[in-house]
Amino acid sequence: MAERLDVSRQTVNAIETGKYDPSLPLAFKIAALFGRPIESIFDPGE
Repeated sequence: MAERLDVSRQTVNAIETGKYDPSLPLAFKIAALFGRPIESIFDPGE
């Protein structure tokens, strides 16, 4: 996944554990990777 997003594995891990909020462009890339709307993956209220 990190390779497909052009980020490090550490970045993916930090996003998964909630230690890092991705940039908007990266969030859109993640949503596209999973074929889901960005709102279904990231909750702005968290």
